[in-house]
Amino acid sequence: MSICIKKVKNKRDLDCFIRCYNQLYKDSPYIAYPLEFDERSTLTEGRNPAHAVSESCYWVARKNNKVVGRIAAIINHAESEKSDEPMGRFGFFDFIDDYEVSQTLMLTALDWLKAKGIRVVHGPFGFTDLDRQGMLVDGFDREGTMATNYNHEYYIDHIEKLGFKKSIDWIEYLIETQSEVPEKIQRISQFAQKKYCVRPLKVKSKKELKKYIPDMFDLINNSYDDIYGFTSLTKKQIEYYGKNYIGFVKKELVSLVLDKEDKLVGIGITMPSFTKALQKAKGKLFPLGWYHMLRALRKNDTLDMYLVAVHPQYQDKGVAAIMIDEIYRSALSFGIKKVETNIELENNHRVQSMWKYFDAEQHKRRRCYIKSI
Repeated sequence: MSICIKKVKNKRDLDCFIRCYNQLYKDSPYIAYPLEFDERSTLTEGRNPAHAVSESCYWVARKNNKVVGRIAAIINHAESEKSDEPMGRFGFFDFIDDYEVSQTLMLTALDWLKAKGIRVVHGPFGFTDLDRQGMLVDGFDREGTMATNYNHEYYIDHIEKLGFKKSIDWIEYLIETQSEVPEKIQRISQFAQKKYCVRPLKVKSKKELKKYIPDMFDLINNSYDDIYGFTSLTKKQIEYYGKNYIGFVKKELVSLVLDKEDKLVGIGITMPSFTKALQKAKGKLFPLGWYHMLRALRKNDTLDMYLVAVHPQYQDKGVAAIMIDEIYRSALSFGIKKVETNIELENNHRVQSMWKYFDAEQHKRRRCYIKSI
């Protein structure tokens, strides 16, 4: 039977698009199911301010009256302005192990992008660098995290058969904690604080932390500007991310570094792992998903790193060590045994140089693929 491709036009279609992923992976022991309400917010124009600076279109594939795949085509106009030629993205690309399905979905997305004047397409990407990105190419026997997607190994054969090539990889590390912060990290932290007149700030409440949100995202915009696939977040996007995700943060697991003028020059954001909670919730916050998420915040032995940002003027000056030192101490006090670094670009040697002081295993790899159309 032929493949039926349907464009997402309404809420019912969008619900089908969102649930497609969870249905495809319902038997996987490794997936951390995305929360449906969060996906809906990301994908809905009017809720996610990224749509104000982007264009997008989504499709669902059916075969034998069953949902068998999905894809999104995205144009981030800021990215096209930064690049030498019009760039497009594909994302939310999931499918059964049937090349006819993956091919039909991808060709549909590429035709839409081509009609918009796009000549180069890469992905998997979301709307911004803070969305999930990359296709898993190594580490299929490892659990995912709230910040990353999981995909089957056969995706690699499909995307390469479709003519896509590697653009760049992200790698991830798993760190086994020790009884104390590695001595080398402590020395670098102390040296940096004395030499460059910077200091860690211990926020006393989430209210105090919220005051720094605009500065935090300004720092991200400044320090991430040259990172592959990154485009600066608008004021409305900053408000959106700050409002939606600050509730998940434990203030003790956030590190802020200030200079002698009390300006923010470094941030490190980590959270207790929600992987087990998301597996139990299976994408739904109700009736019991909220309970599993709340319990993960209170009792956990695994920490997920979400981002580290250092002002360009203070990179390679030990500011990252200050943040790692502070977060590591707090993590030990909470009984953390393992740390997932989440994704970092394979050429981000500044961050990777820190992991040599820890019991770290590079255990997962994700890839961005690219193709001229």
